[in-house]
Amino acid sequence: MSREVHRIYSFLVLLAFALATIYVVTYVVPMVPSSYSRVATAAALAVVLYLVLRMVLLLIDRWLSSVEAGPRATIKQVVALAWFAMIGVAVAAALGVDVSSVILGSAFASVIIGLAAQTVLSNIIAGIALMATRPLEPGQRVTITTWQFSSVFPTYPPKYFSSDYLINGFTGRVTSVGLFYTTIVDDEGAVEEIPNSILIQALVRRYSDHIVTTVRYWVPAGVDPDDAIRRASAAASRCGIVEEVRSVAIDEADQSGYVLIITANCKGTSQRECRSAILRELLRELPRTGGG
Repeated sequence: MSREVHRIYSFLVLLAFALATIYVVTYVVPMVPSSYSRVATAAALAVVLYLVLRMVLLLIDRWLSSVEAGPRATIKQVVALAWFAMIGVAVAAALGVDVSSVILGSAFASVIIGLAAQTVLSNIIAGIALMATRPLEPGQRVTITTWQFSSVFPTYPPKYFSSDYLINGFTGRVTSVGLFYTTIVDDEGAVEEIPNSILIQALVRRYSDHIVTTVRYWVPAGVDPDDAIRRASAAASRCGIVEEVRSVAIDEADQSGYVLIITANCKGTSQRECRSAILRELLRELPRTGGG
């Protein structure tokens, strides 16, 4: 049993003991004078709510164990402050204080603060949701696609008629998931901080240790197609990064030549590295002008 679970069980036992004690001294063997009953009830309520708070904080530590210590401590502080405010209102009500005006004023203030800090609060709530569901974890390589941040890719020959497609997004490695921003370092070493309120709506493409790469390679018409397919498969298989050549086929053809499309399983998470390795071997095996 882990230390956190043991502590949670300990607080559950303390909570059960406190509730049993309150019941006994209140109803079974009345020990508190009636003049002090409100004070005793308020004190007992404060103790019970405090024990519940301790359990909630331990559960936060357990659920968000993969989150960095800084954001996790901030979440615990926010929860603790809100909980202590609730304890204060509950104790005041137990003592007979009219808290309706306090609750109404708090609700009105919450609406005003919520409207004024809508963006900040949405980032915090989204950050907590991301930490709880864990779609992103530090060290993962991902591509983030979202309509809020768009990119325009240049088009140049011979890509006008290419069947290749580009993923309109930001690719990099996750370094941290915070309350306000998630930080990603892209392939150029630039640091990208994406607001959590946008990230929680985005399409997240996660990469494992193995990827599927597709390479297109042009071959002149004078080369026998069957021989080209065989040699292209052998060339791709020689690459140390390639685990398996899944298929080699003719994708397009015209009077000047045809285009081979090679699909392979590769190690790692970089499409560019795998495609480059396959193209190097293809250029050695089929030394013609080509593109992929």
